[in-house]
Amino acid sequence: MKDSIQQSGDELAIVIYDAPLPPKYFRFSKKFIRTLFVVVPLLISLIFLGLFLWGFGTRLKDTPRPTFPQVIDQNEVKIQELQGEITKLTESNNQLIERLASQPSSSANDEINLMTIKRPYGMQDLTKQNKVTLENFELKQDSKKLSLNFHIISSNPTRVTGHVIVYMISATGIMAYPREANAAIAQGIKYSLGETFSVARLRPTTADFLPVPGDTVRFVIYIFNREGDLLLSSETQPFQTGTKP
Repeated sequence: MKDSIQQSGDELAIVIYDAPLPPKYFRFSKKFIRTLFVVVPLLISLIFLGLFLWGFGTRLKDTPRPTFPQVIDQNEVKIQELQGEITKLTESNNQLIERLASQPSSSANDEINLMTIKRPYGMQDLTKQNKVTLENFELKQDSKKLSLNFHIISSNPTRVTGHVIVYMISATGIMAYPREANAAIAQGIKYSLGETFSVARLRPTTADFLPVPGDTVRFVIYIFNREGDLLLSSETQPFQTGTKP
């Protein structure tokens, strides 16, 4: 067999004709051609890509993180409110335990009304803060009951909640309102037996007692907060039963 006229070589020749000048003859290595048309463009692309990523990373660091709105459904809101109430109740219970564990103050017998009715154990006297006052006393009576009507007035910027106990004192003895508090008269005041109340501005209150015909009565009113601290101690003027006040 005859050998091929053209054989593959390692060089590439280029002839450039520029008449009337003699032709120019250039010879290039195939490795050089591959380097020129493949490696060089690839290196340039990598350089530009690196510069782009470096600039983008720098700008990304300076850009503040986006904030996304927090979506809270109604159930989560209720859960948060209940958790807040539980925290408040826990704090109130802890304060109550501490106060009940403390000794009564030495001025327990300084209060005239409390000379007859003992001061509760661990109670603090907050009457000087004037959080509540009493107004519009009125005694209504019939053959079945005596009713002392009055208004609890709040002077506190926030709602006041607690217990109110009313004692009717006469020549025949002492009666308490609510009736459950009568059992604790001998041992002293148990504020938790009082009627619960909550007042923002004005709260009408009615204390009912068994009638005491033909006798003079007076009323001693105690108002406590939820922790058992005394907010108010007040004694009314004498009322004559069986006649209009």
